[in-house]
Amino acid sequence: MIRLKTGMIIKNFTCPGLYRCQNSTTCLLFDEVCDNIRQCPLWDDEVGCDVTCPSNCTCEGFVFICHQEKVKTIFRDLSVEVRKLDLSSSVFQNNSFTIPAYTYLAELNLFNCSIENITPYSFEQLMNLLHLDLSNNKLEVLKSYTFHGLIRLVTLNLKGNLLLRFIKPNAFFALPKVKDLELSGTSIQTLLNGTFYGLDNLETFNITGNGLTTVEDNVFDGLVSILTIDLTQNDLTKFSPDIFSRLPHLTKMQTDSYIFCCIKPESVSAENCFPKMNEFSSCSNLMRNDVLRVCLWIIAINALIGNVGVIIYRVINKQSLLFKSNWLFIMNLGVSDMLMGVYLGIIAVADMYYSGNYIIHDREWRDSTICKFAGIVAAMSCEASVCFIMLTTFDCYLKVKFPFGRWQITYKTAKVCTLVCWLFVIIIAVVPILETTYFSNMFYSKTAVCLALPFSRQKVSGWEYSTAIFVFFNSIAFIVIAWCQLSIFQVAKSSNRIMAKRTKQDLTLARRLFLVVLTDFLCWFPVGVMGILAMTGQVFPSAVYSWVAVFVMPLNAALNPFLYTFSTLKEKPNIMAKMSVKIFQFSKVKDRRKAASDEMFMSSVFINNYKMLEMKHTTLRELFATRKLTVRESIRLVSQLAAGIAYLHHRYLTLCKPVSLDTLVVVMDGETIERIKVISKIKNIRNELDTAQDVDNIGQITKLVIRNTRKLPADGHKP
Repeated sequence: MIRLKTGMIIKNFTCPGLYRCQNSTTCLLFDEVCDNIRQCPLWDDEVGCDVTCPSNCTCEGFVFICHQEKVKTIFRDLSVEVRKLDLSSSVFQNNSFTIPAYTYLAELNLFNCSIENITPYSFEQLMNLLHLDLSNNKLEVLKSYTFHGLIRLVTLNLKGNLLLRFIKPNAFFALPKVKDLELSGTSIQTLLNGTFYGLDNLETFNITGNGLTTVEDNVFDGLVSILTIDLTQNDLTKFSPDIFSRLPHLTKMQTDSYIFCCIKPESVSAENCFPKMNEFSSCSNLMRNDVLRVCLWIIAINALIGNVGVIIYRVINKQSLLFKSNWLFIMNLGVSDMLMGVYLGIIAVADMYYSGNYIIHDREWRDSTICKFAGIVAAMSCEASVCFIMLTTFDCYLKVKFPFGRWQITYKTAKVCTLVCWLFVIIIAVVPILETTYFSNMFYSKTAVCLALPFSRQKVSGWEYSTAIFVFFNSIAFIVIAWCQLSIFQVAKSSNRIMAKRTKQDLTLARRLFLVVLTDFLCWFPVGVMGILAMTGQVFPSAVYSWVAVFVMPLNAALNPFLYTFSTLKEKPNIMAKMSVKIFQFSKVKDRRKAASDEMFMSSVFINNYKMLEMKHTTLRELFATRKLTVRESIRLVSQLAAGIAYLHHRYLTLCKPVSLDTLVVVMDGETIERIKVISKIKNIRNELDTAQDVDNIGQITKLVIRNTRKLPADGHKP
């Protein structure tokens, strides 16, 4: 025995292999315990010596741990002085619970006992019970006065009773000491008025993961001492706005929607109310930022009106260009950007409609068909815009890289690509609204602006799908676009003078398209970066999320019309007047009038009327039969021929007859050749083969001209 000074106790004192007396440093051999000789100061070595341990139980003093396949005789063999009884995973007869009186029982564990029914007043004789665990059973209903008599109960655990759907009023009546009530993981959908009567001192209440939809008025009124409520993972839609108004001591709330933080009592601070305010909305408005609201209207109007104007302008004034692949892609790019204007308009109107009391209608709006439609339109617009910019850039790359038509996207191929693109974006936008467990019908409803961007702080169902589309697919598309733009730049930089003339229009379109690509990249680059960072757990301020989603991302839809269409209007100052006339006379107009300068150039280069064809003329073949050309004459003829054909192609025209020695007429000034003219009618270009054939014919004529050119002396001067 170790003797210490009076009043001193060694807290961590142990007796390895021996029995330690309570509140003492006295150590005894186990043979000295229960030997009818009181050797411990508190005589605890002789306490409970007459207690027998039932079969299949583990006992230590008055603590009994029994896991019985069938509970029959266990209560008969238990000591009436039992303090803790653990019957977890045991089976009661008929799955009903009955337990005799144990006056000293303080803790009762009935975890996973398949209990289906508890009759009222079953615990009435356990007046000293402090902790009751009824979790993971098969209870379906808690009847009135089920726990009556547990006047000293502190914690009540009903977690995991998956079949529990209904709690009758007064089920918890007369439980004045209970501080912790656990009801998570059940199937309770409605909390009736009077459910919590009797829980006057309850401090912590957890009812997460129940599918709870309805809370009747005044349900929580009796919980005057409640400090913490957890209502997360429920679908609460029916409740009174003053649901928490009579809880003066409530300090912390956890819910699924910020709407509850808008109706919280003053005792709950903003820091202790969860979830935090979402990225876009406030308690009163769908768009909580006034500046962002103004920007939303501006971008919506510009995107909608601007792109509608693009479509009308190109249909009326660029009819012949619609047979070209790049113009078809740009037309569809305008349609996709117009859809972004439709989406922004829907959000702007909804914000105006719910202004002042939005939070009350938050769930109604996010679950509405209009919100889902807006989300689909936004997704289609974003992805279609990326696809058509990629196709347009690739088409320009082929035209610049292979100007003689070796590899080209024909109009027929362009129509197929357009159809495939629209089918692709429609499918990826519509799939998330299908009734699947993966999306949980919440893909477009997770934010008030109905967007499914992947960098929100909330990882809801379908965020992987969103990341794959808006981050990885778009990143791959912009890599392709960047590669094509770099290749176009290299070709333009290294091209010789003749090649530059042939590809001048394509390079002009490519330069203009570069601005479109640049703005789209600047709009989508933040989305991609934030999406990748969000995957690593990065959390962004709500202001950043809202500005990127509502201002930065849709901005290119409003800018694109000015970048690739309206920037060309300066070439035609009277274009608006022409458009007004064409709207009313579109069906009657067959050909456009040419400017006087155009007619003069056409008449100076091309012989395309019957009177001129009847006049006497000298063909290039006849000239070659009489003499050879000088170097200056050869250069002049080839240059004039190339300029004339380029003039036609610039206006999407070509020759009806191929260029040959018999269709080329020379104009003489004495013995000197001044000009060459082409004998042929003019027609519209219908496919890429027309231009390729013209280029090939010019090359053949150039070879013949070179063969019939006088050779210079060795010193390079005229003889």
